[in-house]
Amino acid sequence: MALNIALVGCGGMGLRHLHGFIEHSKKFDSLEMIAVCDVNEAAARHVADVAEEHLGRRPRVYTDFDEMLAAEPLDLLDIVTDTRMHHTFAEAAFEAGLHVMTEKPIGITLKAARRMRDAAEKSGKILSVAENYRRDPLCRLAKALIDNGAIGEPRMAMDVRLGGGDTLMHNTAWRAMKSRGGGMLIDAGVHAADLLLFYLGDATRIYAETSIFETTRYRREMHPNLKKFYGHRTDDIQAENEAVQVDAIDSGFGVIRFESGVICNFTVSEAVKAHPFAMGTIHGSLGTMTMPGPRSGVNGAVIKLDADGSEISGDDLLSMLPADFKHDEITAAFFGEAPISSYDMPFEQADRTLLAIEYEEIARCAVSGAQPEVDATVGMKALALSYALLESGEVGAPVTLTEVMDGTVAEYQRSIDEDNGV
Repeated sequence: MALNIALVGCGGMGLRHLHGFIEHSKKFDSLEMIAVCDVNEAAARHVADVAEEHLGRRPRVYTDFDEMLAAEPLDLLDIVTDTRMHHTFAEAAFEAGLHVMTEKPIGITLKAARRMRDAAEKSGKILSVAENYRRDPLCRLAKALIDNGAIGEPRMAMDVRLGGGDTLMHNTAWRAMKSRGGGMLIDAGVHAADLLLFYLGDATRIYAETSIFETTRYRREMHPNLKKFYGHRTDDIQAENEAVQVDAIDSGFGVIRFESGVICNFTVSEAVKAHPFAMGTIHGSLGTMTMPGPRSGVNGAVIKLDADGSEISGDDLLSMLPADFKHDEITAAFFGEAPISSYDMPFEQADRTLLAIEYEEIARCAVSGAQPEVDATVGMKALALSYALLESGEVGAPVTLTEVMDGTVAEYQRSIDEDNGV
């Protein structure tokens, strides 16, 4: 019997989740979307229209979350709102006896995330964080290669992500507002943080310098590919203004020490006006791995070995895997059981396929009681690593991941908690 799920948040990411749900329905029948909710009724109706077109049934449309919660026989809630609302909706859902999947980052701050974790534990329900990068088969391949010693013992790493300029990401001002989304180091940086933890294990200490270089950002014409997802909704922050004053840190330059002894240069900036650049490398005792690009299909891992200067890429990497390596059952439904070094999908299809995997995972966890791969603890560690850059920059000293996780260090987050009543 299918579990009933509702989507709260029908902006661009909400529409992308719907397409992930549609992709999921092609392989599995474990979920039925019966309702969508957004304060912007036009956005909610647009998402419902797309659902009806592709699924053959129309979810009911709500603009009041409490009304939806009281009226619908729900089993699961999918939260795809701006980050400041994640904990509010999650706590209400757990109180009502629902399981929850929430977009990354898990919450607006670590205090909000702890509230979500505690509410999930009290209710006995599942909390899953929709962190999709690690789900990519090429990232799975990279992880398996590292764990199997393909580059020897990891020693150091670099993860540098530069871009953004002075444009509002997806024309949404909340992403650049400290109290609405924490800033781009949180909204986008958490992806990179999660992958670093996925590949290298737990982090211990972080030191960083931070800055806000662009205090004014601008709405500009979106690329047609983005407009397909984000063109149907309106921003609720200074929507009438082309130029928007923002207050969130946009650049962080950090050094991370991991429990294993690996030291990583971790740099994220959304203030680079020319020559956007992204690079991730892990350097071991035998060689170097270039990290794959999630949702690209073709930018897979590349290994360079020190012994003979050889470069290994593509299907040649598969011989360096453990003999018993294979995709899990859910991933195999979309990509096949055997490991792969590339796949042929446009971004939109890769994006919705990884979301489909997340939907099936929480459906199975809801039935079995098993914990999802990215549970509250994993989601909080990625958020803590992202916030560690900001907290270290705020206090001008190294911080530990534990201090950020438990709230001992929360200077940057304090005003966010106060503004949101956390």
